[in-house]
Amino acid sequence: MKNIKNWLNIAIRGTAFIYFPLTVIFFWGYREIFSMNPGIHWVFILLYLAVFLRWLIDKYRQQTAEIEVNSFDGLDRLIEQYKFEVLDIKQTEMIVRPTFDFPFNLILEDKIFLQHSNGALTIKGPKYYIRILEKNIKGKESLWTRKSVSSFKFITIIAFAILPIILESNLVWSMDVLRHNKFRNVDEKIEAISQETRGNTLENTMNGGLAAETDEAVYYIEDDMKLVKTDKQFQNKDYLIKRDGGHGFRDLNAVGDWLYFIKGERIERMKKNTGNHTAIYSLGYALNMQIYGDHIYFMSAEDDYNIYRMDLNGNDLKELIDVNALSLSLYDGRLLVSHEKQGQPIVKSYDLNGDDPEVILDVPAYDLTVWDGYYYYLNEAGKLYRSKIKGKDKAELLVNTVVSSYIPTEKGVVFSLSPSNDVDTGEGLYMLNLENGTENLLSMSKHIESMAKVGESILFTSGKSYDENYLKRFDLESGQVETLD
Repeated sequence: MKNIKNWLNIAIRGTAFIYFPLTVIFFWGYREIFSMNPGIHWVFILLYLAVFLRWLIDKYRQQTAEIEVNSFDGLDRLIEQYKFEVLDIKQTEMIVRPTFDFPFNLILEDKIFLQHSNGALTIKGPKYYIRILEKNIKGKESLWTRKSVSSFKFITIIAFAILPIILESNLVWSMDVLRHNKFRNVDEKIEAISQETRGNTLENTMNGGLAAETDEAVYYIEDDMKLVKTDKQFQNKDYLIKRDGGHGFRDLNAVGDWLYFIKGERIERMKKNTGNHTAIYSLGYALNMQIYGDHIYFMSAEDDYNIYRMDLNGNDLKELIDVNALSLSLYDGRLLVSHEKQGQPIVKSYDLNGDDPEVILDVPAYDLTVWDGYYYYLNEAGKLYRSKIKGKDKAELLVNTVVSSYIPTEKGVVFSLSPSNDVDTGEGLYMLNLENGTENLLSMSKHIESMAKVGESILFTSGKSYDENYLKRFDLESGQVETLD
């Protein structure tokens, strides 16, 4: 029972005065330096606490030892030579404490009781201090009398102690972000036309950013490797970028005189009508990239799909929401983030700084789009639903089959079905009439991978196999489908 009380006392003191303050300082310092959370799960914190307390109790638990000492005279002077302070001394008894081992010697019980009788010295106190004191009395070198060895052991102990934290945390990623912000430099700095300018529509973004439209032209991705500019009638085609291999393009955005897109692990931009494109971000795969005002928002696959933001020049990269997102949609100046909370699906709305969270849906929502007063989304099974933005009506099931991609329009919802539950590609292009719920086949096209709405047209990719990739256009007015040359 006495041992249990001793161990419990060490555990409480170690947690309250060492582990908890260091954890708070670590998280606070990490946030101050890197402007993001370290990404350490609370389970790891508890496991590391258990390891720390096991080590602390084993090292500082009360123990009794006995060594042979011929005389008690002069023992106090010998002990004081080895970084111990004599607190009290009597004829055959002595109380000492260590002057080293900060902060443990201040937080834990550090008094050592010595009693001499019949040529033997009985020592009672914390195990760690007793072992050092035994070596000192016997004239042996200890950790604290060998400076070089002491420094080496201290560094080794610290290294092994922080190694799990480094491996568990996002330290390497955080340093990459810090380096990106410090050394990021572009030749030409740009600003948004207005604070409400979008680089692309939400529905296009949720379908891979195949195309983007401006007042003068349409820009689209052809065969993954080519970036095309054309007029609104799709008559005059001009290749801005034409590549034969490498990473394909996606998440196309048009802002003023500039085009933004993702290529592999990079976010790049180029001035319209030129083929010179440069990277403004190269720290790994970005998803659901959306431009609004002066900033670019995206999910970082390198940092557990947390939400990030940077300006149009690639500067001021920072983590906004530590959430492990399933989907990111930007609508009406709010970030709509689908994720799981304690194992339950949820969609939250945040302001553009990642603050002011508000729950808007309590269902799993992928490829979330907002259209005409409704949230449209795919559930975990790939079925298409919609829910009213205002009101608590039950979600409405629109398509009771696996949908690979969809776009709401004024005419209805254009969508493609997934063969064999393969959500990466679709088979067949359909139109859902929202008034009567009927589905009409628009095209028998296969291997539909992405689509976009520009003007009164739906652009979509299609091919006979995975190796072939054609761009087709469905005219919402005429109902005709054509392949774009």
